[in-house]
Amino acid sequence: MPIPQARDEAKMKASLAEWLNTQPGISDAQVTELDIPDSSGFSNETLLGELKWHEPDGKEYSQGIVIRMRPTDYAIFPEYNMAVQYRSLQSVRASSDVPVPEVYWVEDTGEVLGQPFFLMERLWGRVPSDNPPYFEAGFVKDATPEQQRALYTSSLETMAKIHAIDWRAAGFLEFLDQPKHGPTGFAQQLGYYRHYIDWASEGRPQPTVEAAMEWLTKNDPTAELELVVNWGDARPSNMMYGDDFRPIGVFDWEMATIGPKEVDLGWFISMNEWQSRWSGFDWLPGFLSEAETVECYERASGKTVNNIDYFKVWGSLRFCVVMIQIISMQIKYGAIPAEARFLEYNNPATHQLASYLGIDPPGELVPLS
Repeated sequence: MPIPQARDEAKMKASLAEWLNTQPGISDAQVTELDIPDSSGFSNETLLGELKWHEPDGKEYSQGIVIRMRPTDYAIFPEYNMAVQYRSLQSVRASSDVPVPEVYWVEDTGEVLGQPFFLMERLWGRVPSDNPPYFEAGFVKDATPEQQRALYTSSLETMAKIHAIDWRAAGFLEFLDQPKHGPTGFAQQLGYYRHYIDWASEGRPQPTVEAAMEWLTKNDPTAELELVVNWGDARPSNMMYGDDFRPIGVFDWEMATIGPKEVDLGWFISMNEWQSRWSGFDWLPGFLSEAETVECYERASGKTVNNIDYFKVWGSLRFCVVMIQIISMQIKYGAIPAEARFLEYNNPATHQLASYLGIDPPGELVPLS
């Protein structure tokens, strides 16, 4: 269930144009189009528009734009910092050939549109759908096995390029580090998710998540693993693909952090399994097996993958924590009754996590739809 919103399009266009005219080198800015969806995504609001302006050379320019805003009403994550997403995109673009959109401006006070936001260029291509899942319907499902394989392998190759970035030289630590949750690296990720679980659950028991966090802490293998930029939400639905089924855009950096490369790979594997097996759909014929996925990534990166089973658990745990907050949001907006609160700890995601851990599931499986 997306986040419902109601917005005054004319007011937003006027406020945005007024603010843009205060930016260096910009004059006569006009937002000529603005597509405001009735609902938006879980973690950010996304608006599409068309911008015209003049620069000091007197020429008029126009550009398709994307506005990414912090959610107005209901937050999926404990903290939001749109400048972190903006700087992540900016730094990836400056330090690699990973295809990310150009970012133009960031407004982090919330005074212009009611919430902090940033503007980036609009790219044109195809994005695999989350709803319905791309394993069920859409251009990926309809593609040939060869095209599906091209999409899958090129996604892994793009992930490897992200991990090859010299994150220290590129300054990622300046805006990704959160020392209040622990030392830089995986220990900090564990600390953040302990905080996230407490914040989302508000004291309600989460048996499978709690068992997973205990197991992850006890079996942490990361002390000797190399640190890289973790994209955080590494999956096909956060990429845009061209006609050749290769990425032309990598989006959604709100979960970016520093950690082992296996964090992204484990998330990629577990989320694809969630979208297929745990959502009731067949694996696509052109997609790779888990062993082939690891081999493909190793070829692309030139690095050996370690402890992938551990990082599948970590990816699944992270998604289960997000699901706690999504269920709370659905209850708030009346999509499901308050009596269905049990879905936050007994759903396909927690059953996937229990399967990875080799423990009993938290009850009889109850589909979310």
